[in-house]
Amino acid sequence: MRKYKAVVIDLKGMRRTAVLTALTGIVAAGVIYASGRWILPSAGFGNRVIENVSPIVETATDTEKIADKVKSAAELAARLIFGFVPWSGDSVIESSSAVYGAAEGGFIAVADNKTVPLQSGAADAAKAQKPTAKATDIPEERRAPIKSIDAAQKQPNSIGNETSYSIDVNAALAAKPDIDMSRQGPKILITHTHATEAYDPSGAEYYDTAASDRSINTDENVVAAGEAMAEIFRQRGIEVVHDTVLHDEPSFNGSYAHSLAAVQEYIKKYPSIQIVFDVHRDSIVYDDKTKAKVVTEINGKPAAQLMFVVGTDEKGLYNPDWRENMTAALHFQKTISERYPTLMRHINLRRERFNGHTTHASMIIETGTSGNSLDEAIYSISLAAECIADYLNTL
Repeated sequence: MRKYKAVVIDLKGMRRTAVLTALTGIVAAGVIYASGRWILPSAGFGNRVIENVSPIVETATDTEKIADKVKSAAELAARLIFGFVPWSGDSVIESSSAVYGAAEGGFIAVADNKTVPLQSGAADAAKAQKPTAKATDIPEERRAPIKSIDAAQKQPNSIGNETSYSIDVNAALAAKPDIDMSRQGPKILITHTHATEAYDPSGAEYYDTAASDRSINTDENVVAAGEAMAEIFRQRGIEVVHDTVLHDEPSFNGSYAHSLAAVQEYIKKYPSIQIVFDVHRDSIVYDDKTKAKVVTEINGKPAAQLMFVVGTDEKGLYNPDWRENMTAALHFQKTISERYPTLMRHINLRRERFNGHTTHASMIIETGTSGNSLDEAIYSISLAAECIADYLNTL
């Protein structure tokens, strides 16, 4: 008979080893990142948006390229171990940010937190930091171009699916959205989780890379776009509530929790609310710092292209009825596209929840990008609101 040696598995020891390995990895990642951040300060680290797309104009120095690689390696190590970057407050909540942007030749993921959020009482600073349309007013070392791109959906009712779920578009369009327009009271709530997201001036061809693309002035950020949308609904006889609170001010961290609390309070006060539109604006910045604006022409005027973002429960947060939100988004998308074929980008289906569990028609609307102007954003969201209102009035 062959003899076998017994093997003893020390589970506690294995757990300790795993924990120590994880801690060692993250400390190493932090050291690598710190080296890139402080030893190579010329890299311009911070909240700059950097993506691996073909640069239009080569501006990076060798030092910057090395520093970016160091930073990327450190962040990758941290994400593999913890799923986020502990030294970056934004990365902890970026999974709850609508951060999907369209670029020529395909779609790229971009971080929509390129600048440090404004602090309370910073109105004067915000005004001073507002980008200018004149290239000569921007120091050459901080001057970068704004490029127009067409990000319209490639085919009607297309979905950019970032989840493992499958979507039957035809079945969803054949179904009626779970929206009851017969109830008394407001039917629509418009809110802004990232209310300070702002735009570039009309006609700007360049922007200041050191300037903020956020503002606490509700006459120049996405709150203004949301009010234009609300006004269209009112004109068409649909009661609407517009939440103008700056949920990302003074801190970007926790903005989704903050806006969720507000949405729940509004629904408690107005049980008639059927639809929640969380109005944002996107951000697309290439690795050479060129900023992209998503734009089309409608009736001879430039309009910022729009994108619905629908969340799911794939990351574990409670959102069992997310398919109802997708059904509503597809019907809205179809209605808008029939009238304005180039206005909509594809619907972005995400693993994150984005507070989509609050109603059966809750979704984000990305209204242009930071490269668009507020006028373009207001024009496009007004056109979309007309289509949505006309559709809702048929239910």
